[in-house]
Amino acid sequence: MTAAVLGAPPARAEPVDTAIAAAARAWQQAMGDKAPSGTFTFTDDERFDWAYTPGYRKGVPIRDMTPPQRAAAAALMRSTLSAAGMAKAEAIMALEAVLAEVEGTSLDYRDPEKYFISVFGMPGRHPWGWRLEGHHLSVNVTVAAPGAVSLTPVFLGTNPAEIPGGPRKGERVQRDEYALALRFADSLDAGQRAQALLRGRSLGNVVAGPGRGDALAAPEGLPADALSPSQQALLMALVRAYVGLARDEIGRPYMALVQAGWADTRVAWAGPMAERAAFYYRIHGPRILIEFDNSQGGGNHIHSLWRDPANDFGRDDLHRHYQDAPEAHGHRP
Repeated sequence: MTAAVLGAPPARAEPVDTAIAAAARAWQQAMGDKAPSGTFTFTDDERFDWAYTPGYRKGVPIRDMTPPQRAAAAALMRSTLSAAGMAKAEAIMALEAVLAEVEGTSLDYRDPEKYFISVFGMPGRHPWGWRLEGHHLSVNVTVAAPGAVSLTPVFLGTNPAEIPGGPRKGERVQRDEYALALRFADSLDAGQRAQALLRGRSLGNVVAGPGRGDALAAPEGLPADALSPSQQALLMALVRAYVGLARDEIGRPYMALVQAGWADTRVAWAGPMAERAAFYYRIHGPRILIEFDNSQGGGNHIHSLWRDPANDFGRDDLHRHYQDAPEAHGHRP
């Protein structure tokens, strides 16, 4: 998807879930006879089959869309993502061309347009959802009920994390996730570092990846509410670097849930707390699980993850929806 497709998010007065549903219906209409290949029932197991590796997915790839269809796809993304989130998603896609040059591989393999859109259920008829996915990018949107929008699990990755040469030399798509974490680590005293440290080496990858949502049962590390006010502000800014992918109407109420569980939130680190080193960090509480691993490629290849332990794929929202709407059926816990 090229930058020409995008633009500033349109001003909207309607609720965000209404805007998302309208954008999804508009995309389906624009797709015409291609729409069925990107549309699944809400209860289809495909909704849970997310990944962040290269390759083909079910759904419709951007490369197969006409310019009007791409515009509709971009509008669907803008209906859900913030301006910063939209820019980051597009930058991750564009990074495939840089990776192809670094690796010496072809654009058929590292294709910036090999990103897929899928819709689950009927947009506007709750519950329903949609997904954007490809290499190093997975955003799983669930609209369980009016006003109930979940984006998790979300995966963001960048390779190279810092572009090593060319006109974009030094650029970091995930700069905030990297730099804010190092600023936070630098603020810790010796005792805090010892409490936060899981081990001396990075873990090598995120732990709670696809199919492993329950892999981290209990938060570990340094309690967030034991930090100084300035340290807590830094940590909260780091959380917002992830949650800020979502439109403010989605992110604001979610951040309130994160803050409500702040006393039970922990931050942990593995590896050196130093720039250009291979390191891992985790922020884990009742409603937030963030993982970041910068181990591969000599510390220049990021995998990061944002999950909601209570509401991935809208699980908690769906539970309430089915309680309130007993005629609904087909919920997968």
